[in-house]
Amino acid sequence: MKTGEVMEAQAPGRVKGEQMDRRVRRRRQALAAVVLAGAVLAGCQGADPAREQYRLDGISQLDQGNYEAAITAFEEALNHSDGGVGEFELDVLKYRGEAEYKLGDYQAAAHTYNVLLQVDEPAAEYYYLECMSLAAMGETETAAQDFEKAQALEKEKGEASPVLGEAAAALGKAYQDAGQSEKAGQIYDLVIQSGKATAGIYNQLGLAAMDAGQWEEAYGYFSQGLSLAESGTEEYGNLLYNQAVCLERKGEFQEALEVFQKYTEIFGSDAEVEREIRFLETR
Repeated sequence: MKTGEVMEAQAPGRVKGEQMDRRVRRRRQALAAVVLAGAVLAGCQGADPAREQYRLDGISQLDQGNYEAAITAFEEALNHSDGGVGEFELDVLKYRGEAEYKLGDYQAAAHTYNVLLQVDEPAAEYYYLECMSLAAMGETETAAQDFEKAQALEKEKGEASPVLGEAAAALGKAYQDAGQSEKAGQIYDLVIQSGKATAGIYNQLGLAAMDAGQWEEAYGYFSQGLSLAESGTEEYGNLLYNQAVCLERKGEFQEALEVFQKYTEIFGSDAEVEREIRFLETR
């Protein structure tokens, strides 16, 4: 069964050995670079002009999916800064956290977002992003605490963070992976009620319903997800495939065949899909 990723371009697992050692050194260097200001936002006077080029290089590498190179560039941008924490440093840290998350170095990403919480005004976005990193590490209870803090800040400010849906999907999936389906459902329901549910959340809800044998309910979730996903994306493909599986399990073989055929028209075929199609053609 194909399942969607919680966040775009989910990265492979953590690298071992020397590369991980370099990441640990980077985290320590970055912490020293930002904490020198002691959580007080400082001006940018005296900063090396080269820092902006390093920042732009990092963004370019991030956009190309070269996450290790992006992190290195962002570190150089921080190292060429003036030792204070201003808008430039905060911006670079946000980009670095994104690169670390996409690289799959969730410990480093969680650390970066924790630093942002220390040196900037508390923001729901930071708590949600730290929550996602911790959830990816399987630290569900600590992630849940961050989620609750983010919720409290949103309630206080009367506005929802744009990453609420992604954070809920990540936390809900962590609960599901830990066998805590009830808690996962509570998180998903909360976001659906808020009107901030994403295609990824509906996919996770559908998968949870499938695990419980609730095929009709699962089909509805996948359909809702498809209405939100962009056609042609991997997320759309995962939802379409899962929807076809639901139809097959419900005994609606002709409808399932049509959805699988639609899947192959958009994404091509593979051995698994061909096996499903051959089976359905005999029903």
